[in-house]
Amino acid sequence: MALALRDYEVFRGDPEALPPAMLQCFQTLSPQPQVLRVAKLQEQIIGCYAMSMPSGGSSDYRLAMVSVVEEFRRNGVGRWLVGHAIGVAESRGGRELLASLPGPEAFFRGLGFAGGSGQFRFAMIPE
Repeated sequence: MALALRDYEVFRGDPEALPPAMLQCFQTLSPQPQVLRVAKLQEQIIGCYAMSMPSGGSSDYRLAMVSVVEEFRRNGVGRWLVGHAIGVAESRGGRELLASLPGPEAFFRGLGFAGGSGQFRFAMIPE
């Protein structure tokens, strides 16, 4: 199914509304991320990301999860969700977005992340 960016919207998410596979993944995250956003096509959740806010004087946000329903993959939903996470972190004063995720390196590198082997870092450009 081909999607355009205007076909879906991103909202604050409720973990209990996540599809079962996403909920199961979210529940394994420790500590529990403070930010959960979901992409919806009409009323159906087609993707989500979870992000932890900085602690202990750090300005680094941590992307803990990115997930897209299989039938909607390869449509730019994951890229758009990670871009949204970058925007949220930057708007809240974040300096870096760290992603310790076992994702394809080409995906993260294509979004401007540095690193590899499941340890990716996106540096925000200060104004």
